[in-house]
Amino acid sequence: MVTVFRIVAPPTGIEITGDGSSPTDEEMAQEKEARQAFLDAVSPYLAALPARPPHRSGNVSDVELLGGDVWSQLNQYLLLVNVDIGDPRIDFDSFMPPGTTVTRVAGDLVPLSQWPDGDLT
Repeated sequence: MVTVFRIVAPPTGIEITGDGSSPTDEEMAQEKEARQAFLDAVSPYLAALPARPPHRSGNVSDVELLGGDVWSQLNQYLLLVNVDIGDPRIDFDSFMPPGTTVTRVAGDLVPLSQWPDGDLT
């Protein structure tokens, strides 16, 4: 099953002004640095989730972090957590940068179909 979380890191530069249509080199560098700082903060914890000792439920098999690809949205992410059953028990407060908001979007989702390969059920 997949649990989906929406993550919004604190805005910097372009995310504050909302003008990502023609960023300067300095603004682009600032956005890249902010994204890398976020990844540096969360990656060790997220990478360790599948290696946690097994429990009756909430065992994470893999994690995927998707990020916005528009300059004014580089602080927005979706986290997909594959879990055997139940809540993946992630303590976001213990590793997310201050000011980051995490919202559970959906849980207990299962793959139904995939293209171009087709039906998964």
